[in-house]
Amino acid sequence: MIEYRRMEQMQEQPIHWDNHRTNLNLTFIFALIVAVIGILGQPVLFVLGIGVAIYSWLTNPKQYLIYRDALVIIYGKPRIKSYPFQDISHLETLSLPMGERLRVRMVNGRRLLLLTKDTDTFRAKLDEALDAFHGEQRGSDYSSENGSESSRIIEPGIPSEVEPEIPPESSMGESSSENDDVPY
Repeated sequence: MIEYRRMEQMQEQPIHWDNHRTNLNLTFIFALIVAVIGILGQPVLFVLGIGVAIYSWLTNPKQYLIYRDALVIIYGKPRIKSYPFQDISHLETLSLPMGERLRVRMVNGRRLLLLTKDTDTFRAKLDEALDAFHGEQRGSDYSSENGSESSRIIEPGIPSEVEPEIPPESSMGESSSENDDVPY
């Protein structure tokens, strides 16, 4: 018993946590109702209901935890997913008709949508933790990757203060692999 308490005390406590916006998982409940109906005479409905219930249990978040080096999302037991801060690019707040949501952009381009009860406080705490993790160098690191003064190529005949302008004809028809207007 003493070893268990020591192990519990040695584990790091989260900086901040918040629950998912809704505590009630309606998909899970409806899937269980379909499974019960399936027990009464339709084996296909039982299998379908149990399958949807398991999927819903494992994919709907229950709680969000902020640690000093990672964002952890707790789904239905036993699934817990950790997102290290070095994999997180930046945060965005989306104002939708259904309410505000927090979108986490990953370095690899993936997006993660968080539906916390208190979006503003959670974002502020997550921003603080990200800044503390990156040591306040985050802005300078990203600016050097995106073309700061030290990495910009200066062409002869063009003054260094003037940015070369891309003609609109050459930029037409370009497409992106991502649609940033999509709220997910």
